[in-house]
Amino acid sequence: MKNKLDEIIKERLENRLEWRNYLGWLLTHRNLSMNAKKEFYKDKPLLNLILKLYFLPYNSIKYFNYICDRHKFEMIETEIRMLKKVKRDKNDEI
Repeated sequence: MKNKLDEIIKERLENRLEWRNYLGWLLTHRNLSMNAKKEFYKDKPLLNLILKLYFLPYNSIKYFNYICDRHKFEMIETEIRMLKKVKRDKNDEI
């Protein structure tokens, strides 16, 4: 039973590390895209305003998806810390 729990913790930790890498990559690219968009529209404020108003519903959905991904990333980081602590405590018991 103990070996089974250790296997589950190890597998879950590997899975969470992969997801953290993926979400980190995703958030980095979104930030780069947002920065490029800001730079592009820096000298075109009127066009920027018109497009923001026109695409307000779509941009709102994109923003909420971004917030959800940030939340998932923070949750996964917390879970990774917790799993590492449990794994370390299990190794200290032995």
